[in-house]
This record gives sequence, structure tokens and C-alpha cells, in this order.
Amino acid sequence: MSEERILKEIKYFRDFAAVYTDAIRSSDFKANITLLFLPLLMVPILSAHEKTLAHIPVGLILAPFLVAYFFFILAIFPRFLRTEKSNFHLSRNASADDFTFVHDIDIELEDAKHRIALLSQILYWKTLYLRLSLTVCLVGIPVFGVLLTVYGM
Repeated sequence: MSEERILKEIKYFRDFAAVYTDAIRSSDFKANITLLFLPLLMVPILSAHEKTLAHIPVGLILAPFLVAYFFFILAIFPRFLRTEKSNFHLSRNASADDFTFVHDIDIELEDAKHRIALLSQILYWKTLYLRLSLTVCLVGIPVFGVLLTVYGM
């Protein structure tokens, strides 16, 4: 391939990496906000449990919310994936020899493609955990609302 075309591909993949990075940040923001407001949703359900649903174990009532918390924490938890192609060196005793720079545009293109693959994998798992936790919340709250109306008030 010509050098100009390789440089265009590198720019394309770098721009694509910026989009993935923004999506990952947005996903983290959503998970953080929801993690802060989830206890506010639990308070009315727990107070209703004390008043009218005392025959249902508290663990059963809190289980969906704890599962949602677990998935939210997994969505927020940073994952720095290590692969054999990764050139990001993690070491307690790093030296200057561990960091070598070779200016080769073919290697730079492969690094850009590899970075996109890692970012897409991170975004996939973040999105999956976020959707699972929101589904648990959005299903759990109406279920307890129905339980409250049927058995409670």
C-alpha cells in the first residue's frame, strides 16, 4: 500500500478510537448516576416491606437490587486488557530499555487496529453490564409494586 493511504487509515482508526473512548466515558457516566440513585428507589420498597410485606424475606426483596449493583460496579470497573500485541508496558521496575520506539507506519497501523479491537471489547462488556443492570431495575421495581398492591395496601 502507499504511505498516503496507510496514513489515512491510521487517522481513520484514531478517530474511531476517539468515538469509542467517548462512548465508554458516557457509559461510565450513566452507570455512576444510576448507582447513586438506586438507593433512592430501594427506600420506598423497604419501607413498604416493613409495613405490609413482612412475610416476604428481606433478602428476596433486596436480591434484584444487589444484582443490579453488582452489574453496575462491573460496568464501571476499568478493564485494561493485556494481549500479546499490546505495547503498553506495566511493570514495577521499568527501565528505559523497556520502551523502544520504532517509526514504522505499518506497525503504527496495526497498533491502531489493535487499539480499536480492545476498545470495542471494553465497550461491549460495559454496555452489556449496563443493560443487564437497568433491566433488573426496570423489571424489579414494577414487580414489587404489583406485590405491594396485591398483598399490601
